[in-house]
Amino acid sequence: PADNIDKLDAVWQMLSAKPIRTNSYTAFAENGFRVRYGRLRIWKQVEALLVKAGGQGAGTTSLMVSEKKPTDLPMSDVPRDRQIRFMGTDLSQQIANVGPGVLVLRLRAEPVPAARGVRKIIAYPVHTLPMSITIPELDAAARQREFYFGAAAFASQMSPGDFVLLAPNKYTAERDTLGGLFFNKSMGTVFVDPERKRPPERKPTVRLFVLICTRMGD
Repeated sequence: PADNIDKLDAVWQMLSAKPIRTNSYTAFAENGFRVRYGRLRIWKQVEALLVKAGGQGAGTTSLMVSEKKPTDLPMSDVPRDRQIRFMGTDLSQQIANVGPGVLVLRLRAEPVPAARGVRKIIAYPVHTLPMSITIPELDAAARQREFYFGAAAFASQMSPGDFVLLAPNKYTAERDTLGGLFFNKSMGTVFVDPERKRPPERKPTVRLFVLICTRMGD
């Protein structure tokens, strides 16, 4: 539930910011993003804290992230022309004018010199077309129309057993900001609170994403 976002403080205390790199920490946070690193040995404790804050599992997606081609994880549909407000890396307020498409988290891997079983994973929000184009020339033309939000990019070295938790730094009900469009669930979610024995209630909702490295192919 969006009104429980402050209850995530205990989660952040268990995780580390040291392996994470951003283009501008201030811009990253001001855009409403927060990311931390952890190992799967503490995942059960993290999961318990998320549940205590009212979190509900929303599903699992398996992705292959390669060095040859980036992988897109869809975040939010953009059904019509619109403006997306965000803070640039120079800390100026900016506006992206985008057409119909989809906001994705684009993931790509880079090798780490002299390190086996480790990759540098780079992630960044991108507004792109909601389709896969197999013709290279058309695909290149479509990518020229993409909008890359570099101020919300982050990277971390990862090996099997590592995870990063990506979550909103703050809650905003606005849907015209990058953070609001990325993390807010527009229709809300029905939550059940068995401890208070209240009937199910639909509440404004924020989404959190756990990116887990399960295996590595050298």
